[in-house]
Amino acid sequence: MSPRPSEEGRGVFFVGAIPYLAFFFSGAAALVYEATWSRYLGLFLGHTAYAQAIVLVTFLGGMALGAVAAARDAERQRRPWLLYAGAELAIGLLGIAFHPMYVGVTSWAYERLLPALPQGAPLILVRWAIAAALILAPSVLLGATFPLLSVGAIRRAPEAPGRVLALLYCANGIGGAVGVLVGGFALVSAVGLHGTLVVAGVTNLLVACLVGGVELARRTSAVATSPAAAAAAAAPSAPPAQLRTLLLAVAFGTAVASLIYEIAWTRMLSLVLGSATHAFELMLSAFLLGLSLGALWVRRRADGFRDPLRALGVIQWVMGGLALATLPLYLASFHWSAALLAALDLTPQGYVLYTVARYGTCLAVMLPATFCAGMTLPLITRTLLRGGEGEPAVGLVYGVNTFGSIVGVALAALMLLPLIGLKSLLFSGAALDMALGVWLLGGGRAPSRRQPLGLTAVAAAFLLMAGTAWLARFDRELLTSGVFRERRLPRPGSQAVVFYRDGLTATVSATLRQSGTMVLATNGKIDASLERAWFEPPSPGTRPLVLNRDGATQTLLALITLAHAPRTLRTAAVIGQGSGMSSHLLLGDPRFTSVTTIEIEPAMIEGSNAFYPVNRRVFEDPRAHFAIDDARAYLAAGGRRYDLILSEPSNPWVSGVSGLFTVEFYGQIRRHLSEDGVFGQWLHLYEITDDLLLQVLAALHHSFGSYALYYTSSLDVLVVASPGPALAAPDWSVVRQPAIAADLAGFVPLTPQTLDALRFADRATFAPLIEAGVPPNSDYYPALDLGAERERYLSHTAQGFLKLPATRFDPFAALTGRRVAPSLEPVTAVPEVAPAQAAARAAHLRLGRDAAHDTLPRDADYRAALLRKRMLETFLGAGGDPPDWQLWVHNVALVEQDVHGTAQGVADETFYAALYRYLAKTHPPIQAVAAVDFMHATARWDFPTVARAADRLLLDAGLGEAWVPREMYRDGAVVAKLEIGDLPGARRLYDELAPLLEDRSSLRARLLEAHLRAAEAGAGRHD
Repeated sequence: MSPRPSEEGRGVFFVGAIPYLAFFFSGAAALVYEATWSRYLGLFLGHTAYAQAIVLVTFLGGMALGAVAAARDAERQRRPWLLYAGAELAIGLLGIAFHPMYVGVTSWAYERLLPALPQGAPLILVRWAIAAALILAPSVLLGATFPLLSVGAIRRAPEAPGRVLALLYCANGIGGAVGVLVGGFALVSAVGLHGTLVVAGVTNLLVACLVGGVELARRTSAVATSPAAAAAAAAPSAPPAQLRTLLLAVAFGTAVASLIYEIAWTRMLSLVLGSATHAFELMLSAFLLGLSLGALWVRRRADGFRDPLRALGVIQWVMGGLALATLPLYLASFHWSAALLAALDLTPQGYVLYTVARYGTCLAVMLPATFCAGMTLPLITRTLLRGGEGEPAVGLVYGVNTFGSIVGVALAALMLLPLIGLKSLLFSGAALDMALGVWLLGGGRAPSRRQPLGLTAVAAAFLLMAGTAWLARFDRELLTSGVFRERRLPRPGSQAVVFYRDGLTATVSATLRQSGTMVLATNGKIDASLERAWFEPPSPGTRPLVLNRDGATQTLLALITLAHAPRTLRTAAVIGQGSGMSSHLLLGDPRFTSVTTIEIEPAMIEGSNAFYPVNRRVFEDPRAHFAIDDARAYLAAGGRRYDLILSEPSNPWVSGVSGLFTVEFYGQIRRHLSEDGVFGQWLHLYEITDDLLLQVLAALHHSFGSYALYYTSSLDVLVVASPGPALAAPDWSVVRQPAIAADLAGFVPLTPQTLDALRFADRATFAPLIEAGVPPNSDYYPALDLGAERERYLSHTAQGFLKLPATRFDPFAALTGRRVAPSLEPVTAVPEVAPAQAAARAAHLRLGRDAAHDTLPRDADYRAALLRKRMLETFLGAGGDPPDWQLWVHNVALVEQDVHGTAQGVADETFYAALYRYLAKTHPPIQAVAAVDFMHATARWDFPTVARAADRLLLDAGLGEAWVPREMYRDGAVVAKLEIGDLPGARRLYDELAPLLEDRSSLRARLLEAHLRAAEAGAGRHD
């Protein structure tokens, strides 16, 4: 009895739209889960290649088990869509519950389980087991969804199983491609990791309601196969058992090859596009989109191939050939990127265009082969269905293919890649695909003379591979160019690659540039460099060298942190090998019994040998140890505490690295410090904004009771932190340790005054602003990971941090009582750090050294300052009123800043005595005298006098006729009012001057207002 027309119409509509719509959203949610779970478990297991493989293997393994289990009972299920709806419902509930479950389980593991376990394999296995248990159940359910939905759809359209399967694969893949982008670019930044999982879970619940509701509305529980469809089933060209074995083997093998491609392309494209999280999301989305488009193309053809085995064989062979043929496109993409970056503006709109162009690059490399890969599973499944395998074939093929993906992950990522390199890895995947094609063209047997097509395919494969190997030569100078960051390609022959290794997690290279600078890079991004002078012994009588660029940072990170360490220090941990200089310098202190360098990539340690002998102790000292692991995982797994921990990982826009700048990580660091231990954190001021840095500092602020900030180069900063309420005063004598002094023998000496001049802020400086509501960078709200890549493209600089101490008066030093004496040293070891150079320049000017003296900083700023000082001295000696008193006061302010440098709370009374003598014998306006009084009182922190002078100048400042620099006037006047307790006056001055300065959003203005608000709040509590 045939169904009634209305019921049949509903069924046609259902098969025509609902399952594909459901699987689109289900695929989107699944990829959101995969990406978000990887973030969570990366925090627990780390980001080593083995940990990443475990996460992916568990996810894929669970899906494979779910698919096979669902397929076994598929034929006995009368309403598979109800089971599908139930699976989606369970997935959604588990997705929503994942965050609290993860936090509870991992907290218990950190506090109770892991510390009780012995180090080594048992500990690693337990961590892996916990991670697997967290995602295994939802992964199994995800795997079950495809066969359940597919079987139900095929029953309603049995005449075209290939078309139904292809469309389902297409809908699921496109959903995944969209889900990756929406989740990574929008959801995580908007609602955090937990919120992202909730959105995915709600999506699953809606899909369950949609499919389950429509299915429950049906009056019949099964749909019979039509006679026409039964007659259409063609007999297979091979015996059923042989056909089954052949096609399942191909399903397994093509998955192995596809995962080899994915891993190879991901690593290769990271050399062009960078290794940021968003770049990887673009690559994954492009891969999935290629699979989906292939499935879409084959939907109308899957049921029409007269010889599906031969068609499948051709597709497999062409897939391998196209994977090889895109290698020249990959090499050309370096030139595309250079041209694109040169053409685009450094604007938010330019970043959007660059992101779209990167997606196009991914498609150009991935689409040809993945388009073919998308055709394979629909064809294999359709052929088995028509070959007599029945409905279980749907889940069986899906499960076997997923098991093949597991093997592909392990084979490619953990074995072949570090063994044979990227190019050979891609060749191995192509060879496997073409071999499968040849096997299929031979009907499951080796090709023979009776099968000329198979022999032709073998010969063509060899010719194609040989030709590609010859034409697509991997120029290591090109591969290591870092074009995504340098925005240009190096001039041919401008550098020699002395080390190159495709490691487990990254490609590491060391290059020697024509200038003599040695550069160590990860995926093309420079992580360490040293100039030629470091490798040459100092010659007697030569001019001492100064510290600059990476050499300054690599030196000062270790030495400044060491100076704050407890006197009884014994152990240290350094996060990140880089050049190895930090560990090397720490080992120069004989008090250490152990210095452990934690490095995630073994190839980085090998590559750092290029800096030998500058880093020799890290390789030769028996106290030096290496730990090859993710820093978070290594510290969490062990119960050891350290007297000093120094963290200098790669830039936080690199995927996985931002987890070393979060409030949760800093809490972990604190637990692993000894009671009076210190923590050093490197930060960069380039390619980042003040707001992102504030979120990192807020994360650190919440975990440490005290900290201080030091410049280590023109664009690098060190934060030295302690769990206690007060950071120990630095013991700068550490630089005179014999081994350390010998390392720096050819350089201008690092003196206490030089090192003190590098300090520019502390916890008290930032506390009012951070505690007023700056959100900390968090594991679950990873603002740094999401925003740092964009700022890298825009080439922003954290100007607020860079210029915080740049003006003559530091309001935060005054508010926190941190006086700085004038420097007596006319030379600095770190001239590129502006405050250090200003201190040395001021010492020169005060000491009256001649400009030709050998130790003078020979820069234009010094010459200009010397000229200004001499002109003022000449004017003061000559007497007489100046033509323009306001201009005279501004010149005085410039010279005053020149001669005081970084001094705070101290005035050069000789300088001011000369000014007052001049004013006494001339006829200055009242504003000129008030301005000099203001500068003098501000310099020596005489705040009652500052307040009175500020009031005399207020009218002119309000009219825009400032007699002293407006920012100095605002800072000095507001601080003076605060210090004398006149809070309404401080607020009035701040608000009246804000429109004139137009910098209320600057870091200095925000900090000053935060201090003002904190004072007002404190006064309100006492009223």
